[in-house]
This record gives sequence, structure tokens and C-alpha cells, in this order.
Amino acid sequence: MNKQAFVISCYQQFLSIFEKAKLHQKDNKLKHRTEGYVQAGKVMGLITNEEALSLMDSAHTEVFGESIESRKSKKVSLKEVIESGDDEYIDIPAYERNKI
Repeated sequence: MNKQAFVISCYQQFLSIFEKAKLHQKDNKLKHRTEGYVQAGKVMGLITNEEALSLMDSAHTEVFGESIESRKSKKVSLKEVIESGDDEYIDIPAYERNKI
């Protein structure tokens, strides 16, 4: 397998993981298989850790429309608002909160 084919395969696996996550379907088997696949690619010199992280972020952005870091930040902010008891923010429909 050449590098390009490996990278495409990794990207497809990341897309599958994130598409299932978007549908709230956790697939640990696929996640662990992909982690092993990426690790094997690193060992064989087909991909670096930075390239793997970039691929993963690109797939995440394609599926969710935002980077992993951006999504994490929003989740942390939402958790803080919930813990503070700010019901005004929670009363805003999710589809509108996502535009903020």
C-alpha cells in the first residue's frame, strides 16, 4: 500500500466514526480498529502523528462543520452555563444556540 492509498483509507475511517457520532451511535470497535490502523501506518512510516491529527480534524470538520477544538470549546461552555444555572441560555433552541 502506498502513502496516498493509506491516507485515503484513514480519512474514510475517520469519516465513518464521526458520521456515527453525529447520529449518536458510538462504535468503539471501529474507533479502536482505526486507532490501530493509524498506529500501524506510523510504524510503517506511511503517516506521521501530525498528518493523522490533521486528517482527523478535516474529517470532523466535514461531518460537523467545525473543528474538533471548536466543538470541544462549545461543549465546555455549555457545561459551564448549565452548572451555573443560567436557564436563559438553555431556553434558546439548540439550532439557534449553534448559530451563536
